[in-house]
Parts: sequence; C-alpha cells; structure tokens
Amino acid sequence: MGLFRRATREPANFNDPLLDDSAWLSAGEARFGQLVRDHYGSPDTIAVGGDQRVQLQDAAAALFFYQKAIDTLHSIYVCGFNDTGPGSWSRQPSGRDNTIVDRYLSTLRNVRSLRPGAPVKGSVVEVTHRLRTISSQVKRYGLDPTPYLTRLDTLAEVAPDVDVSGVFWS
Repeated sequence: MGLFRRATREPANFNDPLLDDSAWLSAGEARFGQLVRDHYGSPDTIAVGGDQRVQLQDAAAALFFYQKAIDTLHSIYVCGFNDTGPGSWSRQPSGRDNTIVDRYLSTLRNVRSLRPGAPVKGSVVEVTHRLRTISSQVKRYGLDPTPYLTRLDTLAEVAPDVDVSGVFWS
C-alpha cells in the first residue's frame, strides 16, 4: 500500500538555463507574486519567517520577498498615519531589521552571481529609497540610523553599476 508512504521529491530547479537573465528574473518575480499572498503580515513573515530555503532554492523570487519586507518596514516607520514617532509604530527598529536587509543583500549577491545580466536596477533603486527614508526617519526621532546607513553602503558595493543618484534623501 503506497497511500501513506512519503514520496521523495526532487527540489525544483528555478535556474532554467534556457531563460535569459531578464526572463529568469521576471519568472522569479511572477513566482513571488503568486506566493506572497500566503505570507502577508509582519515583515518577518514576508521574509519567509527567517527561513532561507526560498533564498537558496529560488533566488529570483527571494529577492522580491526581501524587497517587499523592506518596503513593509518603510510603511511602518515612514508612512504611518498620524505618526507621532516610535511610540506609534507597530514595530520598533531592531536587529531583526538588519537580518531582513542582510538577507536582501546576500540574495542580491546570489542573483548577480547566478545571472550577472539580470535587470535588478528597479529593485536596487526601490530598496535604496526605502533605506534612505527609513534612516532619515529614525534619525529624526533620535534613534541610531547607522545600521541602515551601513547597509546602504553595502548595497552600493554589491550593485555599483546601478545609478541611484536620482533617489533623494528625505
């Protein structure tokens, strides 16, 4: 009786060599769009609960998960209605933010290693904007912006070819 036996499954190969780098990244973004509905909630949840399996198995989709998690941090810290500062935020800046941004950065490195021609400009520009405004906001309230600024420097090192000069500081 094979009804209750566990079938071993081969992990999906999301690095289809037949796709060019642009199509590969677009396919990853499409997978992200399908999967993200299951992960809406806190930035930690969107970042796949701290689980790096998605990052390792599907770098293209993981890039967009971590980008969305950073966007959610931005929404919490910068876009809150009736923002009266950290006391009104549903989450406080912490080392958990660093983990999310660090995973974005390592995933971006992985994407660039796997697919050097993948068009990551849009993602890098968005994350640059989010981190710049988050750092300005936390500084505004007397909190330490250094973790965000340090990661912005790292982002510039990982993607030096992406022009972010049009992304202004708030």
